Amino acid sequence: MKYQQRLQIAVRERLRKLMTAPYSSAGHEAHLAVTWINSQPALKGLLEEAARTEPSLDHERFRSGLVNGQLTWPSRTEEGQATLVWGLMQHIANAEANNPDIGWQIASGYSTHGNLQDNWRELTEDILRPLFDFLSERVGAESSILHTLERYRTRTEWFDREELYARFEANRANGEEVYNLDLQRFLFLEGDHITHAKPRSASGEADLIGDLDGRDPLVCDGKIFDGKGRGKGYLVKGVHQIVKYAHDYGQHTAYLVIYNITDKLLELPTDGTPGAWPPYTELSGVRVYFIHVRVAPPATTASKAGKATRVTLTHHDLTNPDIT
Repeated sequence: MKYQQRLQIAVRERLRKLMTAPYSSAGHEAHLAVTWINSQPALKGLLEEAARTEPSLDHERFRSGLVNGQLTWPSRTEEGQATLVWGLMQHIANAEANNPDIGWQIASGYSTHGNLQDNWRELTEDILRPLFDFLSERVGAESSILHTLERYRTRTEWFDREELYARFEANRANGEEVYNLDLQRFLFLEGDHITHAKPRSASGEADLIGDLDGRDPLVCDGKIFDGKGRGKGYLVKGVHQIVKYAHDYGQHTAYLVIYNITDKLLELPTDGTPGAWPPYTELSGVRVYFIHVRVAPPATTASKAGKATRVTLTHHDLTNPDIT
């Protein structure tokens, strides 16, 4: 089972546990759910990103409306709604240690039922459920893109390295475009991600920005790494460039595909779990995922190649425009 499918199932199971929890332990169950969500980097990333969409939400007004029968949603987006519910759950989880009844007390203020168990179930159905629906839907969408990019990396490294590299060598002046057009075609045919070549934005021309006619454009750029003229400094510029594209199109997520045409091992920084794929960095409100693809055909067998040289890109490098 794919990672995103397992995570989606786990999200739904957490909602089920909340909905079926005895009202007397509702606050404790909310605490367990918050603890679990905080332990999942993918979910935390989605919630951190969602919070940037409407940064000035009135959480106190939202919580007060729940308990005095005057509920209003001071949000205008799904991201904002999820952020409000997440804030409510964190409020319950933080207060539960000193007030074990906090869960059913809030539910009783919201619901008009006389039965405390029905009150809690109505609160989870009407108020908490949108958060879990949001997480489940976004896990599927984001993971779908990452899964497609992982398949592209595997296809290129396992099957198409020689062919693509030959085309690159025949047209080194436009070699980056050889790989970007190949990626664009793959995203469309295999992942159903509609892309447009060279669309114009306020910051210039992104190589690949998909679904521009929809409300959720795919911002994806590809950069060559040759360890020389296009070394670490070129990648740093590529990161800042794609962040600008994301800002231009109102996005908080972007994907930088790195075509490594050297025999060097490229190590990339991550703000996520060390060793987890793909690495990513948060920069100026945008999460940039690094998709590293080894595109140079091996010159010899692995047993004869010897120890590979490592090139490390650090967080410090990403903030230093003069890095080479």
